[in-house]
Amino acid sequence: MGDQEEVQEQMKADMLTLKEQMVSMMDAILGMRQLMENNAATAVAVSSTAEADPTLSATAHHPIPNVVG
Repeated sequence: MGDQEEVQEQMKADMLTLKEQMVSMMDAILGMRQLMENNAATAVAVSSTAEADPTLSATAHHPIPNVVG
């Protein structure tokens, strides 16, 4: 019976490790989701600003050159 108990204890330990890994992965996924939502909100804000001020988008794509005399 000793071997069976050892196997069961190892299985419990493995399951605990897997649960901890799942929690870690879910945290990472939620973090990425938050980042994507923030990026989408930023893109909408920039787009709205560019529509309100067309000169802003023109200068954004063509930066002023750094000319040293």
